[in-house]
Amino acid sequence: MVATDKPTVTPQETTTLPPASSPAPSPPNGGLAAWVGVFAGFLLFFTTWGFSTAYGAFQHFYQTDLLRDRSPPQLSWIGTVNAFFLISTGVIAGPLFDRGFLIHLMVAGCFLTTLGLMMLSLSQKYYQVLLSQGFCCGIGSGLIYVPALSLVLTSFTSRKGIALGMVTCGASIGGVLFPIIFIRLQPQIGFPWTARVMGFIQLGCSCVAVPLLMATTKPKRSSPRQLIHWGALKEWSFNACGVANFLMFMAYFVPLFYVPFFASQVLETSTEMSFYLVSILNAGSAVGRLGSALLTQRLGAGLILSVSVTASAVLIFGWIGVKTQASFITFCVLFGISSGVLISANPLVIAHSVVSPTPAMIGTRMGMLWFAASLGVLIGAPIAGALRAMAEEMGILDCRHSAVLSWPAGGSS
Repeated sequence: MVATDKPTVTPQETTTLPPASSPAPSPPNGGLAAWVGVFAGFLLFFTTWGFSTAYGAFQHFYQTDLLRDRSPPQLSWIGTVNAFFLISTGVIAGPLFDRGFLIHLMVAGCFLTTLGLMMLSLSQKYYQVLLSQGFCCGIGSGLIYVPALSLVLTSFTSRKGIALGMVTCGASIGGVLFPIIFIRLQPQIGFPWTARVMGFIQLGCSCVAVPLLMATTKPKRSSPRQLIHWGALKEWSFNACGVANFLMFMAYFVPLFYVPFFASQVLETSTEMSFYLVSILNAGSAVGRLGSALLTQRLGAGLILSVSVTASAVLIFGWIGVKTQASFITFCVLFGISSGVLISANPLVIAHSVVSPTPAMIGTRMGMLWFAASLGVLIGAPIAGALRAMAEEMGILDCRHSAVLSWPAGGSS
């Protein structure tokens, strides 16, 4: 009988091999769900930033018709409050996105933006317009804006710039179309129904974007975290980014609000042409956002953002020399191209590991930094309006100079 060699294995000698691990999921860099999210983000930017950047058309109408008893600084508060809440609400919406409440934010935001426009159609007094267009539309847009950005930034790696450029182009397209819709419909069907048509456009885009996000976004629940990363306030890179955002956006909306006024009152263009200039400026911003999306892949978002801010400041100084309609159209195109980069490249800077060390921090830190930007928005246009009113009394300045007083600060950042 032949003995078989079978070594006895004691429990102490037994080693447990780790189970064959499944391949680690590749970092998100696209895929059908991510690109569907980009399309949904495009629609949401169309209805939020697109509507806000078209406010110059509304201000011109308010100043000459609906609210003509109000001064330009008072009227600029409507657009300023809208833009302030659009940006500042991110300080709450960002952390809620990080905790997995994306769909809840989208539904609430889309409801408020649509409700605001429907209430705007019933508004006849200043406080009613301020509450509906400024507060309701602004808060609703803010619930959408930062989460939509954060979703794109966490769904891509090397293609972040291209994806973000496509999303932010929705703002440009909205800024082109909303003034055209306004000038075409308001003389025909009146202001109330024009506002309702815009409300139905908001509702239609929301009814497409939200279901797409619900179908393609996986539910995410992270551990509860603070609404504010207090530790970020001790980081020089984060603080520098916050100061830069404050200065840039203190001046960003000034030309957008006062282009129609300058065209009609200083250059004496037709009312229709003054509205189209807002669309022309926003069309230029689409070129800037798509171009920056391609350039950031090679040169980096920080460099592109710095160049665009400097170019915008130089162009604002050039505005002083504008004396003809042709030169003003050229200014609007060039300023649109340079300033449009602020919306597409800035989130890439915020999402960089130097400012947001981990992807889980992007939503919260983006909300904090956009809140700093919103403080600049809150004071920029009203100060410019007050300077313009003061200048008119003195007879030495117009809205070009009040814009110039703001932009060098942003350009230096």
